[in-house]
Amino acid sequence: MQDPTPQSQQGNQFEQEINIQELLQVLWKNKLIIGAVTGLVVVLVLLYHFSATPEYRSTSVVLIKSDKGAAAMGEMINPFESMTGFELQNDIELIKSFPLAEEVVRDLFRKTDRDSLQLFGERRYVSPLKGLFGGLSFGSASAEEEPVDYDVQMREYAAALQKRIQVNNARDTDILKVSVSSPFPDEAALLTNAICEAYMRKDIEWNADQAMSVKEFVGEQLSQQQQEIAEVEDRLSAYMKNQNIYELTGNAENLLEKLVEAESRYNDAQAEYNILEKRQDFLMRKLSDEEKALSDKIAQNIDRQASDLKARIKSEEKELISLANDAGTNSPQYASKKQQLDMLKQRLQELTRNMIAGELAFSSKARQFQFDLISEQLQTDVRLAELQYIAQEYLRAKNYYENQLNKLPQKQLNYARLQRDREVLNNTYTFLKEKLEESRIKIASEVGKVVIVGAAFPPLDPVAPDLKKNLLIGLILGLGLGGALVFVREMLDHSLKDDTFLEDHGFTPLAAIPYVPREGETLQGSFRKSMDDITRALPSLNLNGNGKNGTSTHKKVDSQGKSVPSSSKNPPLMMADSLSSPFAESFRDLRTNITFSQADKTVKSILVTGTEISEGKSTVCSNLAFAFALTGKKVLVIDCDLRRPSQHRMLNTLRMPGLSDYLAGVEKDLDVLLQPTMHENLWLLPAGNSTPSPNELLGSRKMTDLVKELEEKWDYVILDTPPVLLLSDAALISRSADGILMVVRMGYTNKNLLKEVQKLDYLRNNMLGVAIIGPSEKSSYYKYGRYYGRYGYKGYYTYKSYSSYLEPEKTKG
Repeated sequence: MQDPTPQSQQGNQFEQEINIQELLQVLWKNKLIIGAVTGLVVVLVLLYHFSATPEYRSTSVVLIKSDKGAAAMGEMINPFESMTGFELQNDIELIKSFPLAEEVVRDLFRKTDRDSLQLFGERRYVSPLKGLFGGLSFGSASAEEEPVDYDVQMREYAAALQKRIQVNNARDTDILKVSVSSPFPDEAALLTNAICEAYMRKDIEWNADQAMSVKEFVGEQLSQQQQEIAEVEDRLSAYMKNQNIYELTGNAENLLEKLVEAESRYNDAQAEYNILEKRQDFLMRKLSDEEKALSDKIAQNIDRQASDLKARIKSEEKELISLANDAGTNSPQYASKKQQLDMLKQRLQELTRNMIAGELAFSSKARQFQFDLISEQLQTDVRLAELQYIAQEYLRAKNYYENQLNKLPQKQLNYARLQRDREVLNNTYTFLKEKLEESRIKIASEVGKVVIVGAAFPPLDPVAPDLKKNLLIGLILGLGLGGALVFVREMLDHSLKDDTFLEDHGFTPLAAIPYVPREGETLQGSFRKSMDDITRALPSLNLNGNGKNGTSTHKKVDSQGKSVPSSSKNPPLMMADSLSSPFAESFRDLRTNITFSQADKTVKSILVTGTEISEGKSTVCSNLAFAFALTGKKVLVIDCDLRRPSQHRMLNTLRMPGLSDYLAGVEKDLDVLLQPTMHENLWLLPAGNSTPSPNELLGSRKMTDLVKELEEKWDYVILDTPPVLLLSDAALISRSADGILMVVRMGYTNKNLLKEVQKLDYLRNNMLGVAIIGPSEKSSYYKYGRYYGRYGYKGYYTYKSYSSYLEPEKTKG
């Protein structure tokens, strides 16, 4: 047994190819609709483009210099990770922040050129389209605006400016591209430069904040020292004048020098300690609670691991102070010991830095910490501990020399103490003066980390709206909407497109008959039909001289309820008009295919039917009969459409008397009812007089016997019947016929009705095949989209189409 899967796959692939081909055909056939929709969308896009407010965006290039200490710390934490991302994100958010925008707005508002800024509503942009209609005025004049509070107005301007700011970071660089948008290029450049300059100033202020705090503290200490020096100078001068003492001599002078040196060093250490303590308070205020906890943890680890090194430094510091007191600071022993102590301090500093980096590296939130501040705070702690120990040692030396000095006579002792106080205060004042100058130099030399590499300049072209981009979007959107519209129409269109559907659903195509458009479907016919519609819409016009609306005409509708041109107004389409035309040749093909369609039985009677009104079944019936007659066969056409007969008009005969008269018993002689036509072998049994019960007559036993009787006398009996699903007439007559010929019309016949036909066994079993009409050049397979109501056969016929078929068609004369 063979696997059917490959064949199934091939079938699916073939069906997919067909669907793609049909898809492209649908799009191509509806190219005018797609083009119209696309053109409309493009026009709307162009209107938007030329009416929209332009957006000029001027860009300034800003370099954010990284702190070397922070960079080194970051490399120790993770040497393979770039340090630009997290730090620059802070700068980006600060540049786009509301406080900075508010500061810029307040600065600009105080300037004289604020009248030229659109940000403050002092300058209006007028689009080219609005300029064309500038002379038109719509509505009343705008009311005067109520005064707004200054601060509220500044905040509104700042919020508007904040929305215009855009900051981008070039990948793996410390460069920011800052831009501000505006409808005017010069204003865009002005706002961009104002933002960058304001941020650079704020950055300098933020970086100098620590130095400013130290400067203020040292300044306060200097003022206090000046007052104390002045008081000591006055007391010393008064004492020297009263006691007639001008200098110390011998051992007293030597003791005083050492005491002054020790006390000065103590005061220097104490002053530096106070300065560092002030800085420590500043750093602690900058750190969060979580960062403080991490700093305490690192400090404990440093104390635990560097305790031996700290103890050795204290010992060396003590020996250095003893050497300074005994041998002086200029001795070789002091220089050698100081060099050793500096090396130990450097080792402690490196150890501290490495431990800080190690602790931060193990922290899962290292990138969220201000590790540069943490490092500075921890190193400040180490220096504070060192200064505290140094101060204690100098205090011990000071107390020793003070005790030695107390052994002097009272007069010399008092003079020495006053002189010591003056020297110590002068030394402390000098030290503080140096620290003040250092802080001033730091403040003056502070340039911050923000550098404006390239100032913004007015751009030449706006960034929005972009004409090329908008046209591309409009083109894509137009094509998409046009395609969607076409597909929606196709989804709502259930008309027959090609014969593939017929073959897939079990119908056998027998012949393709060219479609000949009716009068209303040509240009002249459409014009005439429009005039007729206008005439019917104006019943008060006297068109025939008797004050009435002219001849009353009946209006036919299809399965959707749309108007169908009346067949009584159109000349019959007969192959006899041109036997060499494609129209005539198609009926010869149909005749041949019907002859050979049934190999096991002889077809004598053929029922011709369809599914729609004005589908062309009557035309096919009469021309098929004429085709058989041309071969010498005796052919009889029976017009079984008792409600809307048309064969008498097609074959140019009388309608009455006819079939209804015979079935009703009005006429007994059948031969009297038969009427000759344009060909000697072709005869017609017309429909006859109108009857209120055509269904009962056609379904009677007499009708069945009549068909059998005529089959014996004629070579072919062809029956023209109503649509098969609209009424039951065709179903009743189908029991008497040898075969059924379905007539379909491309772009007109409902595919759903054909599916329902295939479900009926009595029709499917006797089906000879299908005669395909069309398509017309106008329809091109895709012109007749319909939506079917809920009345009629399973909802495929509307109430109008059903009732209009039941109402007899009125003819002239």
